[in-house]
Amino acid sequence: MALTPDAPPLTKFKLLAFDIFGTVIDEEIGIYKAMEPLLARFPRSDRAKTSAFEAFLRLEASIHEEQPSLQQREVLAQIYTKIANSWGVEPPKDEVEGFADSMGEWPPYPDTVAAMQKLAEHYKLVALSNCDRAAFSRTLAGPLKDVRFDAVYLAEDIGSYKPDPKNFEYLLTHVEEEFGVKKEEVLMVAHGLGADHVTTKGMGIHSAFIKRRTSDEEEKTFEGRVAYQWRWETLGDFAADVEKQ
Repeated sequence: MALTPDAPPLTKFKLLAFDIFGTVIDEEIGIYKAMEPLLARFPRSDRAKTSAFEAFLRLEASIHEEQPSLQQREVLAQIYTKIANSWGVEPPKDEVEGFADSMGEWPPYPDTVAAMQKLAEHYKLVALSNCDRAAFSRTLAGPLKDVRFDAVYLAEDIGSYKPDPKNFEYLLTHVEEEFGVKKEEVLMVAHGLGADHVTTKGMGIHSAFIKRRTSDEEEKTFEGRVAYQWRWETLGDFAADVEKQ
């Protein structure tokens, strides 16, 4: 739904740029499943799952900022090792590698595939992801095999991770060169408040927030730092509103 009276009609846009992990792919469930070998060591601790996911997000943001050229597979390996070590566990190599290779298997949200197929009838679809080519190729061949992207722009190709403005500059430059789409015709569709919406505000890029499991309290902490003009709970809700226009 539109949040501001000056939000342009959705028919104005020619291209949707998607954050993938957290917006299209259920990153949280994927991480929990991939961390099962570690979490199984603490079977009676419900807090272990929550703290693991919180630690994952915190460590990922830190490593992306400090080592922007590091491939995401290596980022995941570092995260798993750091979390395990913080819990007094020295994980075996095969366990770390299993987690590092898991990203391409993380599942889509239940509404994702049908919503993306509907949106593809109205817009060009572009992925802008903090991912490496190997993992994303597995995502496209598996969880998103029924979704068609017109272009895919990955952190490995760009040389930095979102929220770095370079990633969004790369997006805008390439969609204009490849499709003739101007900045004002691009809508960034993302769950990530810090990874996507803070930067899109700074760069004046139109954006839509896909809330997913974000709490109202967390969303409020970003007030003044973000300027998305639309908010939907799911991609399915977004696609349904597009169909009405």
